[in-house]
Amino acid sequence: MTEEAAAKKEESGQSDPGQDEQKEEGQPVVISSRMLFANPAARVKSTEERLSEFIEKVTVVYRDIAQRIDMDSWQKLLYDDIMWDVKLQREVYKRMTVFLDRHPYLPRDVWQLLESSFYWKEKAQDDSESFSRQFPNVFLHVFADPYYATSLRFTFLTKAGDIDCEAFLRYRLGALLALKHNHMEQAEEMLNRAYELFPDDPDLLRLQAEYFLRLGTLSRALTAIDRWIVLTPDDPELYWYRARIYVKSNRLTEAIQDVTYFLSLNPGHPGALSLAAKCYTKLGDPASARDMYLRLLELQPDDIEALVCLAEVAHPETGPTSLPASPTASVDQLPAQDTERAASRLPEEHARANKSTFFSIKNLTLILVLGWFFLNLIRMLFR
Repeated sequence: MTEEAAAKKEESGQSDPGQDEQKEEGQPVVISSRMLFANPAARVKSTEERLSEFIEKVTVVYRDIAQRIDMDSWQKLLYDDIMWDVKLQREVYKRMTVFLDRHPYLPRDVWQLLESSFYWKEKAQDDSESFSRQFPNVFLHVFADPYYATSLRFTFLTKAGDIDCEAFLRYRLGALLALKHNHMEQAEEMLNRAYELFPDDPDLLRLQAEYFLRLGTLSRALTAIDRWIVLTPDDPELYWYRARIYVKSNRLTEAIQDVTYFLSLNPGHPGALSLAAKCYTKLGDPASARDMYLRLLELQPDDIEALVCLAEVAHPETGPTSLPASPTASVDQLPAQDTERAASRLPEEHARANKSTFFSIKNLTLILVLGWFFLNLIRMLFR
């Protein structure tokens, strides 16, 4: 019996007596090739099944910290077939927005990638208030506070071990936002809870240092920063941060060491130059202070504070740092025959020096400010 004949008999419902005999005798039966290769379980998945499978893939990526912070993992999700199905785009948008509002703890670059695919800003701009009520966490990370909410890093969590990462990230973000709004009691609670879960997170230690700094507990702020530096010794910002606390603690020598190291890596940082100049001034090193102020003025020629402080360094209140040598500078240095004549001229010379000092010191700040004002006025007139 040919395959074609067997197929026709099968469709007509007829049976072949010879075939029945073969069955009884255990002989091979000829089967249609269509029956051999048919997959009875094959069927088209429903829309709900496809959506559920996609969200499950998203959940797998989110639960694994290593994948959560990996851009390639999210890129693969955004290239999933369901993302290209025009009929399902609206539903995918809704489900992803709901998922991310419940699971918002993502790095900044991931949020930016997702925003470029789902266009929350564009779709919610007509009614942002309603969007913020319905999806407060998405609104926070995309609209309201994208810098603060996404400024915290996630890489160190891969070394955290078996902890409740979601709870830690919730407490850490809560501490950041509490400090932003100066809610100190709430910040303390969030910091303590996060620290109990994972004390070796550099960003958490940074928040701790900021909290203690605001309270004026400088020793505890320095303890947090020292621990922070042990974890990330190659981060120059830490030394800049610690230098400012050293200044507040009046530990100027240590402050100079930190700010000098920071300037070696960031030579054009105005704040660090200004801080270094002030430290050198307090330490009695006017030459180094003058060098810092000159470097600052090269970057910011209109910096009034730098101009005034430079003048004060050059001419402190006790008098000029150095005066030109003259025959009247010291009676002891004159020849014996000129001593009497020099002594007779001292009152006149002192009066002249005092008059010159009056114009060069007391009014120098005013002259500099007026000069700066007129210079900018001339610039505006000739634009």
